[in-house]
Amino acid sequence: MKIHRTVYKHRVTFSDCDPAHMAYYPRILEWFDHSTDHLFRSVGLKWEVMFARNEPQGMPLLDISVQFKFPCRFGDLISIETWIDAFEGRKFTVKHEMRNGDNLAATCREHRAWVLLDPGSPRGIKAVPVPEHVQKLFHREAGTER
Repeated sequence: MKIHRTVYKHRVTFSDCDPAHMAYYPRILEWFDHSTDHLFRSVGLKWEVMFARNEPQGMPLLDISVQFKFPCRFGDLISIETWIDAFEGRKFTVKHEMRNGDNLAATCREHRAWVLLDPGSPRGIKAVPVPEHVQKLFHREAGTER
């Protein structure tokens, strides 16, 4: 199986940093989210269009785990490789590897749900299986084209 991957690049700005000029962890989590959006856009799925159509309404985080391995500082150009590692019914796992030059700066694993608006549900949303046509955009048989 061929897994679709993308690389998102970001230059660490002054506003990304703490007083020691190191990237502040909430900003790094934001970059991971930008990288996930970049991954979806790369296969023609724009979140603002999908969410407006309730296809899905959102992809909320259920769990996130980050391991920081190397610092990112003001002025560094970082790259984040992102892919969907697995689809499991109503959930999917996104993985990220962030590099600062040749150094692995962080790894991240996100568990997300695929949800639709549902006025009949107590919370107003419900998780549903990720559609097969969406899964095929990210995971396809080796040798097949998009």
